[in-house]
Amino acid sequence: MIDSVLRGVGVVVAVWGAIVVALYGAFLTPLRWGAALVPIALILAVLGNLLLIRYAYEVSGNRWLALVPGGIWLVISFTAAGRTTEGDLILLQSNWVATVYLFAGAGTIAVAAYRLMSRPPAASQDRGAQDRGTQDRGDHDP
Repeated sequence: MIDSVLRGVGVVVAVWGAIVVALYGAFLTPLRWGAALVPIALILAVLGNLLLIRYAYEVSGNRWLALVPGGIWLVISFTAAGRTTEGDLILLQSNWVATVYLFAGAGTIAVAAYRLMSRPPAASQDRGAQDRGTQDRGDHDP
C-alpha cells in the first residue's frame, strides 16, 4: 500500500517537474545577451525531459507512466506556440530558439520513448535481485 502511494507521489512530482520545465523553457526562449539570443531553453528542454522521464520510470517502474511527463511537456509547449484570443504568443515563430526548442524537446521525448519501449521487459523477481546487488543465475540447489 505504502509502495503504491510513494510511486503515485513520485509520478505527481515528475508531472509538476514537466510543467515547470515547459513553462520556464517557453519563457526563456527570447532570452538575449546583448543582441544575441541565448539558447538556454534548449538545454532545459533536452536535459529536463530526459531527467524527468528517467525519474518517472525509476519511481513508478512502469514504462507508460514514465512517458506522462513528456506528454505534459508536449501539450504545454505546443499550446504556448499558439495565439490566445487576446493575441498573446509565448513561443514566437520568428525566434529560432523557440522553433528549435519545440523540435529538440519533442525529439528528446521520442528518443526516450523509443528506448523505453524497445527494451525487453524485466522480470519482477530479477529486478528485485538487481536492487539487492545479486543476480539469480539459476545454479543453486532448489
